[in-house]
Amino acid sequence: MRLIIIANRLPIKLGRSAGRVVFKRSEGGLATGLASLHAGFEIHWIGWPGTHFDSEMEQGHVTALLSRHSFHPVFLSQEQVEDYYEGYCNNIIWPLCHYFFAYIQYDQKALTAYREVNRAFFEAAKDLIQPGDRVWVQDYQLMLLPGMLREAFPDLSIGYFHHIPFPSYELFRVLPERAEILRGLLGADLIGFHTHDYMRHFISAAYRTLGLNCELDEIRFVDRLVQVNAFPMGIDFNAYNQAPKRTQVQAYCKTFRQQLGVQKLVLSVDRLDYSKGVLHRLKGFASALERYPELLEKVSLLMLLVPSRATVPEYAELKKKIDQTIGELNGLYATPNWTPVHYYYRSFSPDRLMALYHVSDIALVTPLRDGMNLVAKEYVAAKRDTPGVLILSERAGASIELTDALLVNPNDIEAIGDAIAAAVLMPEEEQLARLRRMQSLLARQNVDKWAADYIEALDVIRERNCVLREARIGDAHLQEIKQRYTAARKRLLILDYDGTLAPLRQQPEQAVPEARLVEILRRLSSMPGSTVAVCSGRDRETLDGWLGNLPVLLAAEHGAFYKEEGVWHSVTQKFPVWTQEILDVLERTTSQTPGSRVEKKQTALVWHYRNSDAWLADLREKQLINALMPLCARMDLHIMRGNKVVEIKCSNQNKGTEVRRLVSKDQYDFILAAGDDVTDEDMFSVLPPDAVTIRVGDFSQTARYSVGSQTEMLNFLEALARQEENAG
Repeated sequence: MRLIIIANRLPIKLGRSAGRVVFKRSEGGLATGLASLHAGFEIHWIGWPGTHFDSEMEQGHVTALLSRHSFHPVFLSQEQVEDYYEGYCNNIIWPLCHYFFAYIQYDQKALTAYREVNRAFFEAAKDLIQPGDRVWVQDYQLMLLPGMLREAFPDLSIGYFHHIPFPSYELFRVLPERAEILRGLLGADLIGFHTHDYMRHFISAAYRTLGLNCELDEIRFVDRLVQVNAFPMGIDFNAYNQAPKRTQVQAYCKTFRQQLGVQKLVLSVDRLDYSKGVLHRLKGFASALERYPELLEKVSLLMLLVPSRATVPEYAELKKKIDQTIGELNGLYATPNWTPVHYYYRSFSPDRLMALYHVSDIALVTPLRDGMNLVAKEYVAAKRDTPGVLILSERAGASIELTDALLVNPNDIEAIGDAIAAAVLMPEEEQLARLRRMQSLLARQNVDKWAADYIEALDVIRERNCVLREARIGDAHLQEIKQRYTAARKRLLILDYDGTLAPLRQQPEQAVPEARLVEILRRLSSMPGSTVAVCSGRDRETLDGWLGNLPVLLAAEHGAFYKEEGVWHSVTQKFPVWTQEILDVLERTTSQTPGSRVEKKQTALVWHYRNSDAWLADLREKQLINALMPLCARMDLHIMRGNKVVEIKCSNQNKGTEVRRLVSKDQYDFILAAGDDVTDEDMFSVLPPDAVTIRVGDFSQTARYSVGSQTEMLNFLEALARQEENAG
């Protein structure tokens, strides 16, 4: 089996030596985690090599060199990197997802470059993909790619993982191309996030932007299920946990202790970025020194800041403020024997970083917003069996798992100071107990398990979508059904109306049957041995006005009334009495839900909310049902949820009872039923196993087949009519 990983960067570091291009593998968490899948997969990576290669000869040499290791480079120009990566990814998506709205620098040129580069990645993948492959797209730089892949490879197994936060709908909606981004992501079968909060925000955005329904963790999109779930990324726990035993790391530990003194050491490790809360952290440390004078000369902060985008004005200004704050803090508190803040503006080697983790008494990890934050997990693992305290932002994804850390609001300066003081004073027994619990979790939920769990979930949803594809009426199914239809002596066709024969309209009275539909029904019902029935939730006056002149049977209000030989009949003589209590509840809900309305029928009351805001209607629907339940139970009335409707009706009548009545009238050797709503499941469930049951536009646990839309359903019915005519 082949797994194709597509990420902005290849998991390598390129360089030049003696005029030749050379590379070494990256130590990054993603590369490490996916390496664990090698036993079951042939893995290929597609990504930008991180360096510009302008000549075709050099590009060819790099491609040949990397392809031997199953790495496939996507070459980008300097302009593309600036507009796509620096422009769209880092000046628009990054601040948007990290809730720094004021930092967004919207530029149409950047969006154009983003589309072009996603297309370039698609072209690279297109030439590599083979039948049966699994494709895993990584992160926000490639959000359009899953949709491109889906369009070209409808049956491909596609996963996407979002490694940064996903913003709330109120923030996401400011993005003009929000619908395009969502449709791109929904090309995947499985969309993964680090936490359930990001998962919830994404589902809300899909729901409110595209009007998509979500059942638990699954979004129904076009003709597929898209699963959305949380997979908290882990680390290579054993590598970090065993690192302090290595000779080189032990040597660095000794050196750091000699250089930094015997004071309690608070470690801060971050890339220069406004989302990391570095200034808040420094002010929190200053607050601890000011309000807890007993910490003076006993605690030092070691700040390791990795350079990043130093030429960007916002980052340059941030760096200036950090330098100034550290200078002021050291100037105010430093003594000949003590430096409050040790500051390193550079990166450290992995071994030096491991040593810092191990010798530090406290890790201060307080981003203002972070997708996961692996530094927190790395620190806990590297402490091994020595005491240590993790102070962690509640806005970091890792806080969901690392509940034994001291959790703080990163905007609360005094809370950070209090946490530092509490960490210094915490008994060693408690420190070790907290660390052991966190280490036990990280050992289980490591990066290998993260990758394996994701691929397992991708395979599960792939199989479910395979089953759904097999239920779609394709050419083979159509030929089989047409043959059965033609060979039958007596046929019964039971068809829903709205969403099945006619498109759903914003205003229900606009769903007047078109000429094509009328002609199809006329042709089907005129065939010898064929009975056509339209079974709808519509009232009988509407159905009669629209279809009464056709030789078809009609059932109105879900079978409460039926028309045969030109006469309407009632299934019951006892109609519900709509009490003022029920009417008041419906009126109150309608007044609180702009765009909704109540339809009053003889046997039912229907609350329509198709024209209402999706989120508000969802809330009001639940409130309405909760308010109606005790009233309807007392009056023996049934509450039924349909497609953007809530219906209150008699409990003894539904489409299933009408279908039983129709089936009992004759000996049919071909039965077909089609509908688009949950109310149609009642008729599917009572039909014999060999009946042709079709769900329109959605998926069903009861129907044998499905079609994608009302238009496809009409095409199918027209094909049946044509088959019979040709046979005749």
